[in-house]
Amino acid sequence: MIEISQHAQNIIGSKEAIDALAVKDHARLLVISDSHGRSAVLESIVRGFGAECDALIFCGDGVGDIATLLYKAKSDEKLASCVPPVIAAVHGNCDPSTYPLDKGTLYFSEMIELKVNGRDILITHGHNQGVDWGVESLGLEMQVSECNTAFYGHTHVAREENFKNFKIVNPGSCSRPRGGQPAGFAIATVEKTFVDIAFIKMEMDSSGQTKCSIWNPY
Repeated sequence: MIEISQHAQNIIGSKEAIDALAVKDHARLLVISDSHGRSAVLESIVRGFGAECDALIFCGDGVGDIATLLYKAKSDEKLASCVPPVIAAVHGNCDPSTYPLDKGTLYFSEMIELKVNGRDILITHGHNQGVDWGVESLGLEMQVSECNTAFYGHTHVAREENFKNFKIVNPGSCSRPRGGQPAGFAIATVEKTFVDIAFIKMEMDSSGQTKCSIWNPY
């Protein structure tokens, strides 16, 4: 169960969980972006995959859905057990930088540098880096921050690419995909020497149920 407290860079979780993530071997990250108010979709992904992951990465445009998730988890033990112990969520161009939660307030940064298994990971929405036209500016941000992996959103298009030996990943949109892609998200496995990305698509089957499966967006 996640502790709803915020620390450096507005990362959500206990200090102990954040510190443990920084050195945890074989860490798994649930990477989601651009839910745009579809909190039920975000919740269904967390219920299905969150318990197996060490952190939830949210790349913006839907911070209200993160707040809704945390609010529901306070009274839903089964959901709470699925929420990863660390949440690194940034605000997007359609988000406020703060959001009310009970009697308090959640704060969301524009950019987070998260340490996972000894590696530095950059998380941002991407609109301020002009990702609609390419990832060069984001790559420069990575060089400055000395991060070798970055997650971003904004384009609603799932994509993994390398820029000057840096891995740059967009998980796609879980609610409003573009470019003919299905709605989806990603799971990242962070090892000492590499980061492996699995893209997950969500499709409706003949019975009206959502089915998740691995896919290659290329």
